[in-house]
Amino acid sequence: MEIGFIFKDGEKGKRIVGGADSKYSCENLDWLNFSQKNVMIRTKKGCIYLKVKKIDIFPSIAGALNIGLTLYDSEKFDLLNIGDKVYKCE
Repeated sequence: MEIGFIFKDGEKGKRIVGGADSKYSCENLDWLNFSQKNVMIRTKKGCIYLKVKKIDIFPSIAGALNIGLTLYDSEKFDLLNIGDKVYKCE
């Protein structure tokens, strides 16, 4: 997914939100089972690995899926920018 929003809310944690690629199923969400695992985020300066604390899923106006990832605190979070690409680590 591509990061569309970045939230730094002390109460709710550090979160990123983006839309799911249309190739992924909206009915069977098993592919979103990566809580407590790392994601790789490709930034302009290189790749960053961050651990996912929580995954939130909500529909977009267009009927696609938006994915919200709450990440564990890390100084690396401040290196993220809108437009960076997020990949699930296998």
